[in-house]
Amino acid sequence: MFLSHLSIKRPVLASMMMLALVTLGVFSYQHLNIDMYPDVEIPVLTLTTQYKGAPPESVEREVTRKIEESINSIQGVKHISSSSQEGISSIIVEFTLETRINDAAQEARAKVSAIRGELPKDSEDS
Repeated sequence: MFLSHLSIKRPVLASMMMLALVTLGVFSYQHLNIDMYPDVEIPVLTLTTQYKGAPPESVEREVTRKIEESINSIQGVKHISSSSQEGISSIIVEFTLETRINDAAQEARAKVSAIRGELPKDSEDS
């Protein structure tokens, strides 16, 4: 109601206000930082363990599941996927974007070291 009343009573003032708003909008848009491909680091950690000569079922049961259970308690874990092949366990841990990957990697190392006694003696991290 106020704007329409102002536009009727003082059309020059209303036009100048609109022109000022459009000018400020164009100026602001030109100085807006927009990247087509922004730098986004997705915090992902890959844990690979070798258990030479073991079939995939043994690798899954004796290595992969135990490591998954231990690292699942790390704060910020979004998704865990794993693959067990003959002699190799590969676990990919995806964290939330707020997670600092260096801290998460250090905590994962500590968790794996804590369960090292439960893993087969022939297994080794890489």
